[in-house]
Amino acid sequence: MSGGIMVDIGATLTYFTHDFYIIFRDTFRSEVRNVPLVENPVFPFDTCYTNPDDRMLFFPVVKLYFGSVNMRNKLALAQERVVVKIQDLYCLAFIGWRQDFSILGAHQLQGVGLTFDTSANTLSSDLDECD
Repeated sequence: MSGGIMVDIGATLTYFTHDFYIIFRDTFRSEVRNVPLVENPVFPFDTCYTNPDDRMLFFPVVKLYFGSVNMRNKLALAQERVVVKIQDLYCLAFIGWRQDFSILGAHQLQGVGLTFDTSANTLSSDLDECD
């Protein structure tokens, strides 16, 4: 496979191509405000935050567009779909890797209804359809 994104509910997290991931991660970090970034995150994550005051944390919404920037092709991911809590850390639930394609994993797809239309070769998603 060269380029593109594969949906894999057997993969826990989402994996982005390395160059795209670096841009994505840096943008995410710049949007997180007033939450301390951990210097030594838990492997395999490179972006983890701590909550020393045990207060309500808010992380940016991640919008994924499939095909084009169009509201019909958007999957908006918030809070529990964007970060994963490991020990007492909140880690960005996306990973960079050295493959030439990306994988959309199960963590981001929790509660998302997926409809595969094999005749039209399309995939549509409905957020919170499975809740």
